[in-house]
Amino acid sequence: MAIEKRAELIEAVADSDEALSDLFLTDSEITNEDLVYAIRRATISRKFTPVFLGSAIKNTGVQVLLDGVCAYLPNPSEAPVTATDTSRREEPTEEGKLGNYIQVPLVPAAQAPFVGLAFKLEEGQFGQLTYMRVYQGSLRKGAIIWNARTGKKLKVPRLVRMHSNEMEVCAKML
Repeated sequence: MAIEKRAELIEAVADSDEALSDLFLTDSEITNEDLVYAIRRATISRKFTPVFLGSAIKNTGVQVLLDGVCAYLPNPSEAPVTATDTSRREEPTEEGKLGNYIQVPLVPAAQAPFVGLAFKLEEGQFGQLTYMRVYQGSLRKGAIIWNARTGKKLKVPRLVRMHSNEMEVCAKML
């Protein structure tokens, strides 16, 4: 059964990856390493989507999922990320129309200006928590950040790092 499913996987990935397709068509031996690299290339080029099943409650398949994320998805330095600068626009192409906002490339560096995305707000026993993803720069307690949507400046009262159901108070977040 496992041999049949592996053959199906190789055939599906070979449809999306040229290097594996060449090995498959020449009946060469396909190692697990060849298969992992082919799945990674096909996933990054968005031609193949690996699917994992599991249960966090029963801790089934969680480690396999995390290993798959590390093995098949690009790390931040491999995927270009841009931000929209809402304070600047391109030159208008037609008279009377506004130009598009300028896209600024981001680099994962702590010394760069802070750019983050607040993706969840939660009212809890500690007050309002804002969950953020940091794209570049760093954030410190007491720092002033600018909300691009509202145009307002906000002071960061405290930073915490979440660990499952525990919170760790931090002075700086990278």
